[in-house]
Amino acid sequence: MSTLRSIQTTSVLLMLILSKLGFAHPGDHHSIAELNVLLAENPGEQSLLVARGALYTRTGQWIKAEQDLRQAQIPDSEKEVAFELGRLYYNMGDYLKAWGYFDTYLSLYPGYAPAYLLRARSAKELNQFEAAIESYLTYLDMTPQPQPGEYVESAQLFAAIGNRARALDMLDSGMKKLGLNPQLQRYAMELELERGEPNLALTRWYSLEGYLGRTAQWTMTLGKLLIIANKVEEAKLVISKARTQLSKQKSTSAREAIRQELDRLEKIPG
Repeated sequence: MSTLRSIQTTSVLLMLILSKLGFAHPGDHHSIAELNVLLAENPGEQSLLVARGALYTRTGQWIKAEQDLRQAQIPDSEKEVAFELGRLYYNMGDYLKAWGYFDTYLSLYPGYAPAYLLRARSAKELNQFEAAIESYLTYLDMTPQPQPGEYVESAQLFAAIGNRARALDMLDSGMKKLGLNPQLQRYAMELELERGEPNLALTRWYSLEGYLGRTAQWTMTLGKLLIIANKVEEAKLVISKARTQLSKQKSTSAREAIRQELDRLEKIPG
């Protein structure tokens, strides 16, 4: 094989392997084997070492990952490896070291959104909530379609520092970008209750009727909210509806727990 053909083949294989680095799957070990072959042909190649180190990180092979990533830190280009080192130490639970590497990487590539997300999570684990919030906000602003849970994480940080109003703003901004979302609206409902706004909590819960209204869990929660809002007569009707929904469904341990909770709610005076 000619030198040019070898370089082209290596580049194509590397691109295919790097495109898989989002989530673990059975092909990871196959990809590592491919990288072993490429590294045998191209000893010490930085991009190959980083790619293999990233796969070792994802499969929990910390020692091998660190060996590859340290070897990839060639003079004058150490920052190129900093993100993967940060991810390695984050997964190992060394959040302070991870945070430092993400800072190093972002000083070189300030537009790389995943580094802000992992920097935020590292800071959160260290109870550095203000720094974590700053990175979450940057990440969410840069990312066209964040995961709903990432908005929840940022809102939880605002709640942790006592700013429930700002937490609600975060959840609402998430729903403005992603559309009405049960995960976000459920947490928003809980925050409304925490700040003593049961009627606003009810409004948020009612908005999910089209998504969850056929489930006894949603109906039971509605009954709870109505009781908290001193709408006991309405709550009784809703609790009755929840029982009817349960009667039409196969019995499970989760549904038995709902039935017991309905029994408790019916005993509340009113």
